[in-house]
Amino acid sequence: MDEVRWERLRPRDIEARFKEFPVVYTPFGSLEWHGYHNPLGLDAVKAWELCVRAAQKGGGVVTPATFWPIGGMPHPWTVRMSEELIHDLAVSIFEQMGHVGFKVVIAVTGHYGFEQIYQIKRAALEVMYRGGMSIYALPEYEVACDMGYRGDHAAKWETSIMMYLLPDLVRMEEAEPLGTPMDGVGGEDPRVHASKELGEEVCNLIIERLSSSAKTLLELSPRERSRFITASAAHLRALDAHKRGAMADENYWKGVLALARGEYQEAIEAFNRI
Repeated sequence: MDEVRWERLRPRDIEARFKEFPVVYTPFGSLEWHGYHNPLGLDAVKAWELCVRAAQKGGGVVTPATFWPIGGMPHPWTVRMSEELIHDLAVSIFEQMGHVGFKVVIAVTGHYGFEQIYQIKRAALEVMYRGGMSIYALPEYEVACDMGYRGDHAAKWETSIMMYLLPDLVRMEEAEPLGTPMDGVGGEDPRVHASKELGEEVCNLIIERLSSSAKTLLELSPRERSRFITASAAHLRALDAHKRGAMADENYWKGVLALARGEYQEAIEAFNRI
């Protein structure tokens, strides 16, 4: 497969990829407890691997993952940073992507803490208001929510994704025995419901929609880009006004799916109905 990892590209390599498709993927994650069966860096390595495969499919390059998170499970080996720090870090990353010339940023957070999602989306909107880049900031489940994937923690969905993307890092035999509670796992029981097959299905959809979104954003007219920014602002307002409660409204999921499909007016209308 084509090399898309920024840190492994030589100058002529990255120049060629940039000329062909000036899109950069920036993965965000965490160092956080994900059950006994998953690695502590699950969020970041998951997001990074999805970004790599999306870039290989549709073009672009991928930065190294950012492992520093806002919040995290109250368990051992979890690190936490302040909202202000991660917001400012995201702003700086996005600004630097514009500085080197990229036209589109796809910012994928594999860490689902509300504050992390909110601050990365907020940073993206602030940078778009000040410059000419288009920045699509999202947790990866937003582009697969019509499959029923709306985020979990080390449970059915995340474990399935890891079983497909990075199977050597999953050790189901180290999870608690079936029938006993799982420590620090939120969602459907991965011992029963997780599978490589489910992981492959959802990952293929995520990769397809991320790469398709990158192409759509790169080709936006000024009017369409303005509509994308308006939709992103409506999304952020819904989160700001309702916090986690916004995600209990089906209009929220209609909005994020419309964003994923490039239907920006439909997204605006859905978010405004929340």
